[in-house]
Amino acid sequence: MTATAHALVGGAIAYSIQNPILGVTLAFASHPLLDFIPHWDFGWGWRNKSKLKLFTEASLDLAVGIALSYFLFGQYVNFYYYVACLFGAVLWDLLEIPYWFFGWRFFPFSTLHSIQHHIQGKAKLPWGILTQVVTVAVIVFMLQIFR
Repeated sequence: MTATAHALVGGAIAYSIQNPILGVTLAFASHPLLDFIPHWDFGWGWRNKSKLKLFTEASLDLAVGIALSYFLFGQYVNFYYYVACLFGAVLWDLLEIPYWFFGWRFFPFSTLHSIQHHIQGKAKLPWGILTQVVTVAVIVFMLQIFR
């Protein structure tokens, strides 16, 4: 999933789950579960991209996700709790940065990269974006029901 999708789910969890321990745990656990769903991602083909292009795409994706998530959810909950859920939801991808950019091919970065690589459900454009929009919408709706 894109960082935007992960950030939106993390923000929705912060907004909907009042218990911070449960919320941060769910936000962290949501990342690999979402990645199983077939989707498209900016990080695919990262070996064929310049580091500048990869960094720019990933940074813009994360910035859009944080802004949308804050606008929709973050301004209505405790800021620190929101940031913790957001961080938990995107942490898996953040921990791949040393592998991608610095060539750190050792534990824990190589292990995390391997896990992430094997759980990715891939779908081409435009279907890979549509699956993310539908998935995020369903999760946000379900969280609102249980709020």
